[in-house]
Amino acid sequence: MSAIQTPLIETGEPSLAVVLGRFAVGVRAECLPMEVKQAASLRMLDTLAAAASGVLQSTERGLLALLPGDGPVSIWGAGVRRSLRDAAIINSAVSHSTYFEDGCRYTGGHPSSALIPAAFALAYVRKARGADLVRAIAVGYEVFLRLGRAIYPSTVQRGFQSTAILAAPATAAAAAVLLHLTAEQAAHAIAIACSHGAGLKEALKNAGSQPLQVGRSSEGGLLSALYAAQGAVGSLGIIERGFFKAFSEHAQADVVAGELGQQWSIAKTYLKMHGGCRGNHAPVDAAATLMRKHGVLPADIECMDVQVDTVTLAAAVAEPVNADQAKFSIAFSIAVKLLMGDAMPERYTDAVLADPRVRALMSRIQVGANPGLDEGYPDRRGAVIRVRATDGREMEHYIERALGEPEQPFRQADIEHKFDLTAGRLYGTNAAEIKDQAMSLASLPDVIELNELLRASYP
Repeated sequence: MSAIQTPLIETGEPSLAVVLGRFAVGVRAECLPMEVKQAASLRMLDTLAAAASGVLQSTERGLLALLPGDGPVSIWGAGVRRSLRDAAIINSAVSHSTYFEDGCRYTGGHPSSALIPAAFALAYVRKARGADLVRAIAVGYEVFLRLGRAIYPSTVQRGFQSTAILAAPATAAAAAVLLHLTAEQAAHAIAIACSHGAGLKEALKNAGSQPLQVGRSSEGGLLSALYAAQGAVGSLGIIERGFFKAFSEHAQADVVAGELGQQWSIAKTYLKMHGGCRGNHAPVDAAATLMRKHGVLPADIECMDVQVDTVTLAAAVAEPVNADQAKFSIAFSIAVKLLMGDAMPERYTDAVLADPRVRALMSRIQVGANPGLDEGYPDRRGAVIRVRATDGREMEHYIERALGEPEQPFRQADIEHKFDLTAGRLYGTNAAEIKDQAMSLASLPDVIELNELLRASYP
């Protein structure tokens, strides 16, 4: 298509879209630090584990019926394929559906489900090298996390879901790498995408439908890059004059370009071992540590007082009535961890919520806000647990952050175990090969075989 070309630099300093576009296409695979490559591979594996947890709960079925047809890209673990766009939507939504993917406390968002499925789909269609997919993932993360830092927490306070808002420009940047766009085209792709990320925080209260807003936003970023590749142009000042104004009260524009390409952010995301909202995880980890440290059993708890920061409490559901709401219940998450040994996504069901043992323990857990924990948020998102036992003992434990944060990261072996527990049930004997390919992504000549392996499903 023909289009009116706009100058890469409008007037004076280059706009942030220009800066990010130049960065996206200027990164060379061979120049990526080894730790960035490893972090990208680990997050690829983690995203596949998160998607598997969604398929195990059949979260893909509605979208498969809504978006019928065939195509080249595998719907991970579902045994079917779809077109590039539909695969990006479905795999993104399913990866986000059980809230088991990575995230960042400085953005309130989840970059992996927002951009990795679309990047993988495009890499397959373009027959890209694994090294190029790694580069695209790293670039997409950088755009997601830097723009997210600039608008968080204001964007959430204004009612937006940051994952969906950031998915479009981040996906556009990743796609720009795989499409081999010029710096100017990449800048326009990111600029166009800024209008195509949409999502509301309130939608999180219904986990059955909410992931669609992330999938659609990721598709919007993909389309933006494809459109820019045809010559379409965007407003290069849109981040400063539109995106920031729409999604934040006082955006911190300086965090976007500072040390861009020198300091990488991907390893600063947290990885999860529990299902449900991240706000549940510090309380769960603190409660489990206290119980283990003092040798307390669930039956020994007379009452448990849980204190969290006001932001975490605002997102919590005090009296969940179904599995979707249970994902945002701190009391439920603690109860299943203590009673069943883990708080994996498969615990978040109507049946478990109705379990008399779970209900009884939940009734003895009180959750409230401690304004003192707001100090340092979001750098610290801790929890205080106080327990009075039936024998009269009183115990307390405080944790600054949930496990899996950069200060206490999970090991590669931990994430591989997470993959085994979830994806192992879907892929059977193929699971080991999928894991090996994901962890050696940077050395793969392409992702064709991996796409085939991810199509197979097992009952």
